[in-house]
Amino acid sequence: MNRIFALFCGLLLFACGDTADTPGKSDAGGTADKSATNDQPDAIVYGGSAWYGHAPVWAGIRRGIFKKHGFEVTDKSFGSSSDRLNALEAGNATFASLGEVAMLSAMAAGRRGFYWIANQNIAPGNEGLVAIGVDRIEDLKGKKIALQNLTSIHLTIALLLKDHGLSLSDVEVLNGNNATLVEMLRNGDAVAAGMWEPHFSAMRNLPGAKVLGTDKDTSIYKKFQTMSGPDVVCCDRKWFDADPARAKRLFRAYFEAVEWCRDNPDDLIGVVVEKTGKEADEVKAALANFTWLGWNAQKVNMSDRRMFGQAQVAGDLLVEMGAIAKVPAFRDWTQAEMFFE
Repeated sequence: MNRIFALFCGLLLFACGDTADTPGKSDAGGTADKSATNDQPDAIVYGGSAWYGHAPVWAGIRRGIFKKHGFEVTDKSFGSSSDRLNALEAGNATFASLGEVAMLSAMAAGRRGFYWIANQNIAPGNEGLVAIGVDRIEDLKGKKIALQNLTSIHLTIALLLKDHGLSLSDVEVLNGNNATLVEMLRNGDAVAAGMWEPHFSAMRNLPGAKVLGTDKDTSIYKKFQTMSGPDVVCCDRKWFDADPARAKRLFRAYFEAVEWCRDNPDDLIGVVVEKTGKEADEVKAALANFTWLGWNAQKVNMSDRRMFGQAQVAGDLLVEMGAIAKVPAFRDWTQAEMFFE
C-alpha cells in the first residue's frame, strides 16, 4: 500500500512540474525548446550591418530571445549584402539579413550555398536619391550619380530615371558604399547620390541637398507596396541541411524577435539608438516607415501574391539593366514550407 501511495505522489509531482514550466507563446509559433537550453547553446554568427533592418537580432540578443531557444548569437558586421552572402557560403556566418538584389544576382550566377528563408520587413521611404545643385531628375542627364552597385538603391535610381525619360546609360554612374557615398556628394565628386538609412539622412542633411525621389516613388512600390529590393533573411545551406529541426528553431526565435520589434516600437527606438549611436529623433522617423512581418505573415508573404511576384519584377529589371542574364528560378532556393508545418 505504501509503495502504491508513493508512486501516486511521484506522478502527481511530475504532472504539477510540467504545468508550472509551460513556456509562453508568440506569433513565431509554439514554445521555446527548453531541452536545447539544458545543453550548451549553439554558437552561431549573424551577418549584419548598421542598417536598421537588423534590429530584430539586436533586440533578440539583448532580450535573451535566442538564448531561450538554445542559441548564442554573435552579431558580426559585413560591409555589403554581397559580403554577407559570401560569409554564408564560406561558413563564416550562419544566417544574415541582406538586400534582395544581391541575393537574386547570386542566384543568377548559380550560387547555391544559401537558402532564402523569408522577408522580415518592408521599409519604403528609407532610401532615395539626393542631389546638390540639381532640382529635377531630368536635369541629371550626362551628370555623375554615386550609388552602390547591385543593391536596392541601384534599382530605385534606375526606376526613378526611367519614369523621367532617362536610363542609367544617360548618366555616369560612380560606385561606392556607405559613408563613402555621402562624402562623394559632399565633395562634389557626384552631383547626386543615393543610399539607405542611416546614410540617406546624412545626405539629406548636407548643405543645399534636395531629395529628388525615394523608393516610394517607383513602380515597384506602387504595385507591391515594398522597397525596390526588400530585406531578406538567408541561411547557410549546409548548416540548415545538417539539422532542419535546429534551423526551424533558430528562425522561430528570430521571428519572435521580429514580432517583439513590431509590438514594442517605443522600446525598439532605444535598442537601435544604443546599437548605432544615432539620434533618437532620426531613428524614430526611420523606424516609422518599417512594417515588421512575423512568422504567420510569411505564409502569404512568401508567395506569388507578394515576394515571389515582386522578385520576378525586380529580376526582370536586373535583366533589362544588363546586371544578370536571366531571372533565376528563385523558388528553388526557398524553404517556405517551413511556415506551414
